[in-house]
Amino acid sequence: CTRRQCALPFLFISLCVLPIDSLISVNPLKLKRSTKICGAKPLSSTDASDQDDDNPRNAIRRQVLQSSITSLISLSQFPQVSHAGEVGARITKAVTTSDLGIAVRESVVRGAQTMDKLDSKWEAFSDKFGLGAARKQQPDKPAPKVIPDPLPLDAALAKRILETSDQTFVTVSGISRDALTKQVDTVATKVRPSFERSGASLEPGSAEAFNFDSYTHYKAYSDLIMKTNIPFNSFKRDFESKMGQELLLTFLPQYKSTLEDNKNLQAALMQRLSVVNQLCAVLCEKGFVAATEISPVDDERIDDWSQDLSDLTLNVALDGDITMNAQILLQEQGFRLYPNYAKYAIARVLKLPQQTVTIDDYYMDTDYNSDPDQFQVKEVMLNIVLDSAT
Repeated sequence: CTRRQCALPFLFISLCVLPIDSLISVNPLKLKRSTKICGAKPLSSTDASDQDDDNPRNAIRRQVLQSSITSLISLSQFPQVSHAGEVGARITKAVTTSDLGIAVRESVVRGAQTMDKLDSKWEAFSDKFGLGAARKQQPDKPAPKVIPDPLPLDAALAKRILETSDQTFVTVSGISRDALTKQVDTVATKVRPSFERSGASLEPGSAEAFNFDSYTHYKAYSDLIMKTNIPFNSFKRDFESKMGQELLLTFLPQYKSTLEDNKNLQAALMQRLSVVNQLCAVLCEKGFVAATEISPVDDERIDDWSQDLSDLTLNVALDGDITMNAQILLQEQGFRLYPNYAKYAIARVLKLPQQTVTIDDYYMDTDYNSDPDQFQVKEVMLNIVLDSAT
């Protein structure tokens, strides 16, 4: 605001807080008469009984009041335009675009990052040596989850899965098999040295070789999709649906015969959950995962879902998934198509007519550790949401 605009409220407040004896004489002999004057006549009354022109104090009071009233009237004639928005904009611009403002903000961010790192180091140090009274009163850390080593991989089945992936890609995308094979070879030649330097054993038929092959094939799929400008969202939907169907036939050749044509939603869901259990058992038996765990679903939640009262949520934990490194690497590189074979198959099993199945996958470290540098993925957690029945 301008200097005049700032002075106006200050002057008004000053007048409001002037001592009462600056406006009205505090002479006890005149209190009664002064009160009468204030209620009946203006301050400029020339009544002889209320004037004392010879008193210097009264003359000063009159001058102060006249000067103040004149100032208020003259100031009120100026337009009351606020320039706070313009000033604020200038300040914001100076803070966000000037060299000094940028330098200060960068310093603040770096300082916060440094303090966060120090806090993390101290937390890890305190956990290691049990320092601090509050930490000693906390319950013990959760025991590490024991994850066994996966069983030997069924190499023949793994090869069939890669062939199924290639055939599904060719069918859905319309790209020739020769173009796909050439792109897979190009990717494999380029990334093989990096995998070997990381210590991966690429011996044919091993779990690490299957992880490598899964990466190179799915990386080639994404490369070809970008080169040919295939609409990705529709491709991904069709690919995952068909891939899930083919994987079920590969893992559970007789799975269709186990699903009866049941119009009762609850019964149909229980049948499909039974198939998910069978599928998880095969994944462990054939060496694709080390262990699995399915969260229990109580009857009340299923009943609410079947009556269209709520969605149904359950979790499937895949411990020691042998392709999770390929999945993580592809996603870190920005690709949304990755070889989560169990996810595709489970989504297809749980898909009921006119129902939508949504699965989000999370990569978990099953051991508690306050040091983020010690984070190591050991489990793929599938969070599954079935739309409420309609």
